Order: sequence, then structure tokens, then C-alpha cells
Amino acid sequence: MIGRVKRPTALDPLTGLYSKEQFFSRATEYDKLHPQQGVDAIVLNYNKFHLINELYGRGYGDKVLCAIGDCVNKTAKEHNGIACRYDADIFYMYINHQDNYDFLISQVSSELASIMNTPDTRIRIGIYPDASMAASLQQRFDRAIQACNSVSKNGRSSTYEIYDEKMHKRELYEAMLIDSIGDALNENQFKLVFQPKYDIHGEKPKLSSAEVLIRWQHPDFGDVRPDFFIPLFEENGLIRQLDRYVWKEAAKQIRIWRDEFGYTIPVSVNVSRVDIFDLDFLSYLKQIVKENGIETKDLHLEITETAYTDNVDQIVAVVKELQKAGFMVEMDDFGKGYSSFNMLTTLPLDALKLDIGFIKDIAENNKEMNLLDCILKIAKLLNLTVIAEGVESAKQYLLLKNAGCDEIQGYYFSKPLDSGAFESLLQQKAL
Repeated sequence: MIGRVKRPTALDPLTGLYSKEQFFSRATEYDKLHPQQGVDAIVLNYNKFHLINELYGRGYGDKVLCAIGDCVNKTAKEHNGIACRYDADIFYMYINHQDNYDFLISQVSSELASIMNTPDTRIRIGIYPDASMAASLQQRFDRAIQACNSVSKNGRSSTYEIYDEKMHKRELYEAMLIDSIGDALNENQFKLVFQPKYDIHGEKPKLSSAEVLIRWQHPDFGDVRPDFFIPLFEENGLIRQLDRYVWKEAAKQIRIWRDEFGYTIPVSVNVSRVDIFDLDFLSYLKQIVKENGIETKDLHLEITETAYTDNVDQIVAVVKELQKAGFMVEMDDFGKGYSSFNMLTTLPLDALKLDIGFIKDIAENNKEMNLLDCILKIAKLLNLTVIAEGVESAKQYLLLKNAGCDEIQGYYFSKPLDSGAFESLLQQKAL
């Protein structure tokens, strides 16, 4: 039994469990004494626990943590193991190998049901089973953390994931992508594509601008999906490098097209939340505009709606400076998060870009269309341009046009195009 190894006791003051230092000390000693015993590393986390404290107070939050602590301690003892409160709402367990962990979900849920009114406990559990102890103790818990984090990515609550070969391959793949971003930027492996935006006020839609999207042609892995590598770079603090690369390349392309066709086509680029807090954010944008001989109004900046939800005062101050410098600011994915109409009256904006979820289900007089009508009316009162993305059918186009939407983009008009294909559209516009 792991808990029988005699060491000086150091306990977490809230739950009475081992401290993380004592936990690892006991687990390490147990491994030395029982090298053939398969032991599983388990990480248990309450997803978004901070909301419990905010909604019900810290006293209630402590009560929940103690309930989880009692449960993991009881479970650990039942399976010849130990448990600790590793940090805040994160608990570690080290117990003899089990083939199935449904019982653990059931036990934790039952324990919390006695003090909580909701059956959704939002418990996430990650497990690294190791019958041979092939990995180090720290590696085992690192992999259990990865399994735990994958629970939220799968969109489930109150469940567990077991680290397996597939997860290991994904981990290695992610690590190799992260390691190769420097070469990818230096070797121009990232390519810009442009999705046209059309002004739909007149009888005939007119090409008005474009959104820049990014593609990655990796020399070893081929096409890497943007919905994979962009969140990966965001999680690992690398999105800033990629964003700045895109801004520079977009500014170059604007100038190339202006010289070739005699007029400027504005393009929209994404701005991540981390970019906004860079001290040289505005000066860097001004620099690339100046270097390429274009104007600030030619580079539209798309900031996601969720970026406005934290540190609002600072973000508003930065965006006001951007607008003062002449940049057009669009709120991207409006309606995807928890936006309120009150946000539109307080935030500095030039345009709203409706999330695709608003568009896909619109039909004559249905609730989605009625909501869209409300948004368009409010936007007009606030002098905001409204852009709809993800438009795929003539029916959607006509509904949006008749409702007063200003611009649209989507496969109804065009898929994203490389620079060469986009130039054919510019040639037609120039005629």
C-alpha cells in the first residue's frame, strides 16, 4: 500500500490531503519499493471552478473542494493509493492500476450531489495508466494532465479520458509543429489566401474588400489545418509571431495590387487578444503601413467578440487609439459568445461581423431572422457596418440583402482564393 510508506506528514490546510511535495515524495519511494506494480496517475479538475466562488462565495467554494478532497482520499485508500490537492481545484491521485474508471465519476458526482443542486459537476479526470512504469513519475502526471484537458476539448462534462497511443502521437505532432514555427516563418511555409467580401447595397453585388486567411504547407506533414494550428499557437503563446507575419504579408499584397490595378482593395486581418496587450502593437501596425506605402484605412482589424470581455477598459483604450490612427476595427464572430446589445453602445467599433451561426438557419420570419433584423436595426442606429460570413445560398443572400445587411462573404460568391486567383477578380473590377 502506497500510504504505508512512512514519511513526515505535510498536509494541505484546507482538505487535509497530502501537499504536492509530500505526495511526490511518497509516490517516488513507492515506485522504488514496488518496481513491478502497475500504478495509475490521475488528475482531477473542476472545470471553471472560479465561477463557483464568484457566484456563491469562497466559503461555498471551499466546501466543494473539501467534498472533492474527501472523495479522492476515500477512493485512493480503497485502491491502495494516495491523493493530494495539487493546486487550487486540481487534485492528484496515485492508485493501483484499474481497468475502468466509471466508478470514480460516480463517486465524485454522488459526493458533490449532497451539497450541490445541479447534477452537472463539471468534473474532468485524466488518467495515465502505466502497468510497466515505463515513463517517469513527472511524465505520467504530465500526460494525465493532457488527458484531463482533452475532456473539455471534447465538449463533455463529468467524464474522463485515458492517455493512449493516439493522444501520445497527437502530443508529439503538436510538439513538432510548435518547434517548427521558426523555420515555417523564415521559409514562408505560411501562405495567405483571400476571401472576397461584397457590398450588396446596389442591384449588383460589388467586390469591396477581402478577409485574409492563413494556410500552412508543412514540408513534412503537408497541409496543416488552421483550426488545429491556430488554437495550438494561441495556447502556447506563439500566435503573436504568426499574426505579425500575416499583417506584414497582407500589407505587401495591398501595395502590389494597388500598383498593378491602380486602386486599393482593403483587407481584413485577425488580431488576437494577446496582440492588443503588446506595448508596441499600434506602433508596429503603423510601421508596416508606412513601409509599404499604404494607408491605415486599407488594413481592417478583426478582433473577436470574446477579446472584449476581459480587461475591457484597457482594450477599449487601445481600440480607440487604433481608430484615431485611421484603422477600421471590426468585431469578429459577433453573437458567438455572450454578447449583449449594451456592448455595442460602449465599445469602439466600425463594423460588426456576424457569426456564421446567425446565418445558417435564417428563413422567412423565423426567430433567427427576427433576431438578425433587430441587430441590423441597432447597427444602423449606431452607424455600424454589418458583415455576414458563411453565406452559401441565394436564399440566404436575398434574405440578408432585403434585411439591410451591408456586406457578405461566403461560398455563395467565392471560396478563399490565393493571390493569383484573387487578381482575376480585381482585373474584372478594374474594367
